[in-house]
Amino acid sequence: FSDAALFLAVALIRVKYGSLSMKDLSIFVGDAYSTWVYILMLVGALTKAGAMPFHTWIPAVAKGAPTPVMALIPSAIDKLLGIYLLARISLDIFSIGPGLMMLLMIIGAVTIVGAVLMALIQHDLKVLLSYHAVSQVGYMVLGIGTGIPIAIAGGLFHMLNNVIYKTLLFLSAGSIEKQTGTTEVDKLGGLARAMPVTFIVTAVAA
Repeated sequence: FSDAALFLAVALIRVKYGSLSMKDLSIFVGDAYSTWVYILMLVGALTKAGAMPFHTWIPAVAKGAPTPVMALIPSAIDKLLGIYLLARISLDIFSIGPGLMMLLMIIGAVTIVGAVLMALIQHDLKVLLSYHAVSQVGYMVLGIGTGIPIAIAGGLFHMLNNVIYKTLLFLSAGSIEKQTGTTEVDKLGGLARAMPVTFIVTAVAA
């Protein structure tokens, strides 16, 4: 769905503006056509980054995917690409107005609060971490949505920050799963003595 939205947006840009070179594009979002093109690209970026309401693939993957896959894809690669794309389209390719900036800030705020509330009720460690990964995307989207340079810088810095510590948390969860055979939080406890290295790196990441 997200890739289809991106491809359609790219096609519409080619038809209307005659170029696909990012350095040549400077689109003012002031009519229905440019607004829909931006929204299509926004949907693609938010889905890849994992922001609400396009976040559901991340917890779904967490239930069955190997933990190293979770550490690599939703925590690192897709988040970097999605937020980078969001920053390029919102700050460079398109010139958006207060309405769309407010939309970004609302999406960011809802993602922060909604996903962390979902994380609080999870019983599987990988699913818990995946919802928390979704929540962190909200800070990045919110920072970009403000249009304020220091907030944008903070959001982009948190993107790198989150990739590092979330990847470490998922790899630590994988270590726990390998040693205990489960990621059910209710069945885990007292592992600090048995797994001191994992305990230390998990504590640092948390």
